[in-house]
Amino acid sequence: MQSRYINPYTDFGFKRIFGQEANKDILISFLNALLPPRHQVADLRFLNTERVPPSIELHAPILDLFCESLSGEQFIVEMQKKSQMFFFDRSVYYTACAVRDQVERGRRVFDLAAVYFIGIMDFTHSINDRPPRLVHEVSLKDQDGALVYDKLHMFFIQMPLFDKGEAELATPLDKWLYFLKNLPGLDRVPEVLGEPVFTKAFKTAEESAMSREDHAEYRRTRDSLEMSQVMLAVAKDEGLAEGEAKGLDKGRAEGLAEGEAKGETKARLDTARKLKALGLPVETITVATGIPAEEIDRLTIEK
Repeated sequence: MQSRYINPYTDFGFKRIFGQEANKDILISFLNALLPPRHQVADLRFLNTERVPPSIELHAPILDLFCESLSGEQFIVEMQKKSQMFFFDRSVYYTACAVRDQVERGRRVFDLAAVYFIGIMDFTHSINDRPPRLVHEVSLKDQDGALVYDKLHMFFIQMPLFDKGEAELATPLDKWLYFLKNLPGLDRVPEVLGEPVFTKAFKTAEESAMSREDHAEYRRTRDSLEMSQVMLAVAKDEGLAEGEAKGLDKGRAEGLAEGEAKGETKARLDTARKLKALGLPVETITVATGIPAEEIDRLTIEK
């Protein structure tokens, strides 16, 4: 059965709901549900999502959403569909670029605006071997745990850990996370999400409200996401099987560990090569597989 609402985990779906000028009140509501009282957003403007580096040798990041409040705080919002190697490193780089771009060439006064990075992750990942948590906030603190710099914050939201039902939604953040996680499977607006901003978000997310061109673009990104998920699952299974077979000669425990690591790397490369052969953009392949863009460029395609 066709879903009534679009999938917000697709590039098109996420930007349609949160990235349109006409819908900036939706993004403001989501940000304010996450941010501390001192940095609540009254209004914002969208900025260019392609950050131009100061040197052609540097990689130019392309962000999902990049915006600025009236008081100058900057917000990077990234939707990460699948686990990616060096995702946290990439997040730090994106945040550093936003800090760097505030300083004009030759300027000597560093009155920087606060920068917030929000990563919405459709996977779980432990940080420094600590158990994964739903919302992991990262900031600059000293050895005693005291905040020493209030202008740099990162939030990593691990969506698989959100498991609340309608009756358990107690906070605005609960409501937004429920919206994000359950939207494609809903056929109505839950009563608990009857506030005007959610009503608008649901209306924006209706497939029937899209033009023919928008619907075609949404189907393209949705099909790309679904294909990537299937190919990654198959490749991982094949990689694990291959690794287990190789590992048996050295002992099952040692072989499984080594084989799984090698098999998963080979599986990611094979998947990236197949997606490249299908003509998908390098950025999309990077998001789907975690393979760096420069390595994807070097991959050869079998004729």
